[in-house]
Amino acid sequence: MSDSIQYRLPNSSTIVTQSGQFELLPNGKIPAGFVVSDFLHQRLYQFQVDSAISHQQWHIDANQPVVISLRDYQIEAQALLNGFSMMQVEKAVYSRVKAVSFPIESAQQLFDQLEVTYPNAFVYLISSDYFGTWIGATPETLIETNDQHLKTIALAGTQRSGETTEWSQKDQEEHAFVVKAIEENLKRNNCTELSINGPHLRLAGPVQHLQTDFEVQLGSVPAWNIAMDLHPTPAVCGTPRMAALDLISSREMHDRFLYAGIIGLYSTEKSHLFVNLRCAQLQQDKAYLYLGGGFTSDSIPDLEWDETENKSRTLLNCIDQITN
Repeated sequence: MSDSIQYRLPNSSTIVTQSGQFELLPNGKIPAGFVVSDFLHQRLYQFQVDSAISHQQWHIDANQPVVISLRDYQIEAQALLNGFSMMQVEKAVYSRVKAVSFPIESAQQLFDQLEVTYPNAFVYLISSDYFGTWIGATPETLIETNDQHLKTIALAGTQRSGETTEWSQKDQEEHAFVVKAIEENLKRNNCTELSINGPHLRLAGPVQHLQTDFEVQLGSVPAWNIAMDLHPTPAVCGTPRMAALDLISSREMHDRFLYAGIIGLYSTEKSHLFVNLRCAQLQQDKAYLYLGGGFTSDSIPDLEWDETENKSRTLLNCIDQITN
């Protein structure tokens, strides 16, 4: 049974649908073409095209993600916050998995609905024996390059779409951590002609974010190396990075797998890589949605739970339209 990919770049009318095989790349090898990784890019998969798809079949991962209740979330989130001072963490992104009924036979319909609903997102549907079947509509660019020109964004701080209240100190602080980390990374990697624009409002379906845009000219460091150094940013991990990773791993009960990993297209001439957010793993009769929220010392667990619920609507609104 072949692997398959289907995707549409932001603000594009072209849908690419192909069959072939994913291959697990050895450490240190730079990919070419469509690529997807796990959260810490310890597993990097490159797609080799055979042909256009004639008949789609879906791979199903045998392992079910761990789903926790609101009460367990409150307990673990509070324990996360209690660890901030001891581990000297300023921000940590705590995630959870939400399960909803969904027949995998409707995967193509869901992709079609996401593609229409979110023209500004990277929308994809991929299936492989390596990781099962995943679908998503992510708003977050990791890097976009054209020859020596590179763009990236800081996307952090979340409200419900249409919210008109002032951004909270917590949201502004959360965003500032990401801006600082990206700016330091680009300077560290010998980029020149740095331009920073923001923050401004970015609509992403049911939610809206603060976004700051970065543009640079590449120096001596290849774009792929910059992407590997940038990711995971404080937007999906925390800061300081290693301390935040240790704290997250002590509290999250699930493997993030492809959630918040890297997905998209890469070549030395032109690339567009994204952070894999607003995504779900599809199994036979369920969709497992991966949802994260950025915690600072001022976070309130119940409000962070509400934020993950709001983010879940990106996929759930489309699931409801095709299943109800």
